Amino acid sequence: MKDLPLRELVVLKEIHLMGKTSDESLVRKFFEEEMIVDIGVGSLLLTHKGRSLLVRGSPALWDIAA
Repeated sequence: MKDLPLRELVVLKEIHLMGKTSDESLVRKFFEEEMIVDIGVGSLLLTHKGRSLLVRGSPALWDIAA
């Protein structure tokens, strides 16, 4: 797995916490790379891959299971 740039980690964290983000360009990229899924009503959810990348790139989140 690759390391993500800080901007992408921040957006993944935002999706993890709120289920949405205003960064549409990264939403498209994350869909294409299967890091997120749309669960309806405008809510986004991290996939296993997305959670793994977020936890790997965020030492403060290492205590949550990917």
